Amino acid sequence: MNKINRAKILRHNFVCRWRQLLPMYRALNGDGNVNVNENDNGNVNDNRKKTVVLMVRNETTFCGGLSDRFRGITSVYQECKRQGLDFKIHFETPNLIDYLVPNEYDWHIKDEDICYDTKRVYPCTILTYHSLDDKKEPEVQRSVLRWFLKKDYGQIHVYTNMRSGDSEYGKLFHELFKPCKELQEQIDYHVAKLGGEKQYDAMVFRFRQLLGDFKEGGETLPESEREAYIQRCMNLVAKEHESNPDKKMLVTSDSITFLNRLTALPYVYVIPGEVVHIGFTYDAAKKTYMKSFVDYYVLSFAKTVTLVRDKKMYHSGFALRAAMLNNAEYREIWL
Repeated sequence: MNKINRAKILRHNFVCRWRQLLPMYRALNGDGNVNVNENDNGNVNDNRKKTVVLMVRNETTFCGGLSDRFRGITSVYQECKRQGLDFKIHFETPNLIDYLVPNEYDWHIKDEDICYDTKRVYPCTILTYHSLDDKKEPEVQRSVLRWFLKKDYGQIHVYTNMRSGDSEYGKLFHELFKPCKELQEQIDYHVAKLGGEKQYDAMVFRFRQLLGDFKEGGETLPESEREAYIQRCMNLVAKEHESNPDKKMLVTSDSITFLNRLTALPYVYVIPGEVVHIGFTYDAAKKTYMKSFVDYYVLSFAKTVTLVRDKKMYHSGFALRAAMLNNAEYREIWL
């Protein structure tokens, strides 16, 4: 299995480098950047001179959504920390530093300090293949990352949603990030409305385009079947609330149709705002993207976070990563 996983990762890296990354870097390089530590040959011979940049660009959508990108960020940071390598993050659309700012470690890099000259920079990919029951996959990912990091370049650009840092996810995340002032104010407001940290439970529904809200892949229910399906979901929320009838229930979802219907349940708390998936939307307003970050943090302060699943809904990692952030109990239940 290790050989199979390694082969998948390396095959994707080979194909993606030649078909997408190298042409993209040639286009981006222009006159070339020179702000890279190098010797006379344009390469580096000392890990202390090497900078590892976790890259998220609009052209590279294969790394998934927000939580997938966070797990890749923490995993690469964990290895750079172990090796004493300089670690930076370039995350565009949304511009990450508009929402999260450096906390204990300064990961921010200016655009002009990113080199796209492939004589000096090695772009690479390490993907997760959603084989979450495969306990060896993180070990293989870490091994491949270490191999890439040994390459003799001034910058290593890593495009990834790898999960090898999961064992320390919350710790690594908090070392890297703290909410910007605007985000922190919204987190504080909604957590207080819910009764305070660990004083509420949360449920997460990831429909994608199931209810016809937008185009994102997966099945779309015929209009004639949507009302019955929504009622089943609402009945499940009501049943879950029975175990803690005196507390509010936070519900997050990617379906505004479903969230609007939940206003009929007085004990349900919905964070207002438009819902988008950052892997598919590149032109939304800052406040629109902000909702995903607010949802993420407010979920993390729940006592329990429950992901609702069935064969139609997407098995999202958003709820799991939110629970891992601040040690909420995580559950999955079937509709």
